[in-house]
Amino acid sequence: MWNRIWDTIFSDNEWGKYPPEDLIRFIARDFYAAPSRSDVRILEVGCGTGANLWYLAREGFRVTGIDGSRVGVERAAARLKAESLEGTVLVGDIVSLPFEDETFDCAIDIECLYANSRKDCARILSEIHRVLKPGGKLFSKTFMTGTTGEGSGPKLEGEENTYLELREGPLRQGCGLIRLTSEREIPELYHPFRIDSVDTLLRSEKNQAHVTKEWIIQCTKA
Repeated sequence: MWNRIWDTIFSDNEWGKYPPEDLIRFIARDFYAAPSRSDVRILEVGCGTGANLWYLAREGFRVTGIDGSRVGVERAAARLKAESLEGTVLVGDIVSLPFEDETFDCAIDIECLYANSRKDCARILSEIHRVLKPGGKLFSKTFMTGTTGEGSGPKLEGEENTYLELREGPLRQGCGLIRLTSEREIPELYHPFRIDSVDTLLRSEKNQAHVTKEWIIQCTKA
């Protein structure tokens, strides 16, 4: 379920202008050699202010982004327009995607699922699976257990590793709902897909006082 706090976050912060390197590697490996990039349809759920859409549109792909934040969507659309790039960006609920079955060749989740409950994540992944073409790819990057601050806030009732907020670490207060994924949860959570690879990314800040751990999960719609 989308949290209005993201309108404030996108209004107050200028970060998030460039795509992560691991996404670039994934796209380069899987799609740069496509006979016609404009025929490759890529969906980003939780597109925010459009850093990844901007990169993908510049590379010639046909992009669509959806986010619950009107502020984020407006900024993403303005950025594409400012550089005369084509793309569709809309405000919507990713728990119920407004697209036909088998529409997209690829879907991207860059730290979107983590801001949703486990129950909603299962529905979101089911929706992503529905709108992907057979053989379509999913690139998912999500925060993992072991990130500094885990356990420092009130939990969402009935869910493990899901917090209403964290009071310590890089994801502390002001980020809304936070769900950290354990390795054990991955097969069940991503079960609609064939999981091709599961890798980890670790970075530290403040002289290693804060450690952020992320899963990089790549899947195929079989």
